[in-house]
Amino acid sequence: MKLQLLKIRDALTDSFWFLPALMALLATGAALGSVAIDHAVGSAWVHGMDWVWSGGAEGARGVLSVVAGSIMTVISIVFSLTVTALAQTSSHFGPRVLRNFTSDRGVQFTLGTFIATFVYCLLVLRTVRSEHSVEASSFVPYLSVNIGMLLGLASLAVLIYFIHHVSQSIQAENLIADVGAEFQKSLPVLFPERIGLPQGNDMKPCRLPDESQWQAAHVVTSAANGYLQGMDNERLMRLAIRHDLMLKLEKRPGAFVTHAEPLLRVLPRSNVNHDLELDLRACFSQGPHRTPHQDALYIVQQLVEIAVHALSPGINEPFTALTCIDWLGASLRGVARRELPTTLRQDEDGQLRVIACTLDFEELAHAAFDQIRHYSADNADVMRHLLEIIAKIAPDLHRDQDRAVLVRHARLIGEDAAQIANETDRRRVTDCLQKTLRALSRNDT
Repeated sequence: MKLQLLKIRDALTDSFWFLPALMALLATGAALGSVAIDHAVGSAWVHGMDWVWSGGAEGARGVLSVVAGSIMTVISIVFSLTVTALAQTSSHFGPRVLRNFTSDRGVQFTLGTFIATFVYCLLVLRTVRSEHSVEASSFVPYLSVNIGMLLGLASLAVLIYFIHHVSQSIQAENLIADVGAEFQKSLPVLFPERIGLPQGNDMKPCRLPDESQWQAAHVVTSAANGYLQGMDNERLMRLAIRHDLMLKLEKRPGAFVTHAEPLLRVLPRSNVNHDLELDLRACFSQGPHRTPHQDALYIVQQLVEIAVHALSPGINEPFTALTCIDWLGASLRGVARRELPTTLRQDEDGQLRVIACTLDFEELAHAAFDQIRHYSADNADVMRHLLEIIAKIAPDLHRDQDRAVLVRHARLIGEDAAQIANETDRRRVTDCLQKTLRALSRNDT
């Protein structure tokens, strides 16, 4: 249930329609409520107040019609600008970053404001009655009409904000910073430091099952094709404790899983029944695309994709790639400072319950550096910047294996720099490589 709620929340917050639809419903309630207030208080209050609109029925219809008609024109312009921005963002930075734009609250709020204003004016317009009406008496909802005028002015302000917001959000620096900041904010969720650590006594001595035992274990398979978007680790632990199980996860969030492909293996096999298998399968959420909530590689690959697009001959914007490398370095520094979650996770009594499939620093570094290094092998500035970023990460390293990973990447960058045509540029990269290796060596104590 928790995963399903998160999936529904993501689908709603990442869509263009949910917030505008919600604001349209609120506008409907506001229109009905303001008209009811107009019926209750009458029109006497408006006389003598020169600063509010106090015209007749025809004037009310004219005001509401102008506001509603103008808003429909503005809505068409806003939708055109939005589609244009989406197309430009996709072609220039890659399709992965479209999610950041479609989930943008500023864009959703702008569309919602215009739609809500149109709905409000339309519903109030139907209540205006003139003296020549077939109704028993005329009725002009003065309060509602004045609110409609204020909504029209507010829509104009929102339109100005929208133009500014879109012009800012499609700039490379801001887009890259948003992706990088999302990774920094998600670090405690992506790399929880306390998961898997004993809460009571130390873990009891336990001989891990060998490969033949796991092959004979009960296998919980996927019921559909799609990307693994998330898993409920707490529920998996509770089920393992309740049924005295040991679980071995075969996949992690971000992996593409086909129908009947193993998700996890369960020992002892005799403790598993049909209902328990359904409960275990419900701990995994699948969908047609990846999400960043438990998938650290997804966010890193967004930055890498922007950098690779920028380095392509058709775009050729190396400074955009340099900005991506800065944020990739900040992301790796954040991971290097943290204690990475262990694969062996036990209950409060120290009994091993779950063997997880986790992401380590080495895989993250490969995802961050490999493709950029490949596509920028003949660009001395990008290669030097990669080496400088690795040197900046060095002071935060406290695991020997992480340092060895960065040393290996630094040497690979040095090898690829042989493709640089200019000898002076190659020497500059070589000098930078030596400085980086010294920085990594100084922190090897």
